[in-house]
Amino acid sequence: MEKDESFRKGFMIVGIITGRGTVPLFRVPSQVKINAQYYVDYVLKPLFTKHLPRLYQNEMHKVFFHHDKASSHTAYSTTEYLEELKSSIGISYLEKDDIPVKAPDASPLDFYGFGYIKQQLSKRRARTLDGVWKLSQEIWSQIEVVTCRKVFNAWKRRCRLISAKNGEHIEQTKDIHRRHIQKL
Repeated sequence: MEKDESFRKGFMIVGIITGRGTVPLFRVPSQVKINAQYYVDYVLKPLFTKHLPRLYQNEMHKVFFHHDKASSHTAYSTTEYLEELKSSIGISYLEKDDIPVKAPDASPLDFYGFGYIKQQLSKRRARTLDGVWKLSQEIWSQIEVVTCRKVFNAWKRRCRLISAKNGEHIEQTKDIHRRHIQKL
C-alpha cells in the first residue's frame, strides 16, 4: 500500500508514565517547536493541574518528576515553574545538574514506553496518521499499573547500573532486566 505524504512525516508525542499508571499521551502539532514556553503551557500545566491530581488526588507531595535534559526541560522558565509547584503542592523534581547527560538508557519512556507503542503498532494496520495516533492512544491507555511498577523497578536498576558504569551507556549490558517486563 502506498502511503500519502502526510503519513510519512509522522508526529511527535509526549508520554508520561507514573507508578500509578499512564497519563494520556500529548500530541504535538506539526510545525511546533517545543520550546520552554510550549513545554510549560501545553505539557507541564495540564500534567500538574489535570492529569496527576487524578492519579495522586491529595498526595501530590509524593510526585517525583523526572525528565531528560532537552533544552525546553532545563530552561530557566521551566525550572521556575517547577519550583512554584514544589512550593505550592510539594512535588519533587530532578534538578538540571542531576539529570544524566544523554541518558536514554535511564528514561522509562525510552527503554520501555515508546518501544512498546511501536512494537504494538507493528501488529496493527493504521492507514492514516490519525489512525496511528488513535491506536497509540489506545495502546498507551491499556498499559496496566502493575506494568508501570515493573518499569519503575527496572528504572531503578538501570540508574544504579549507569552509576556503576560512570554514566556510560548500558544497552549492551545483558543483565539490565532480571525479570521480563510484562507484555500486555
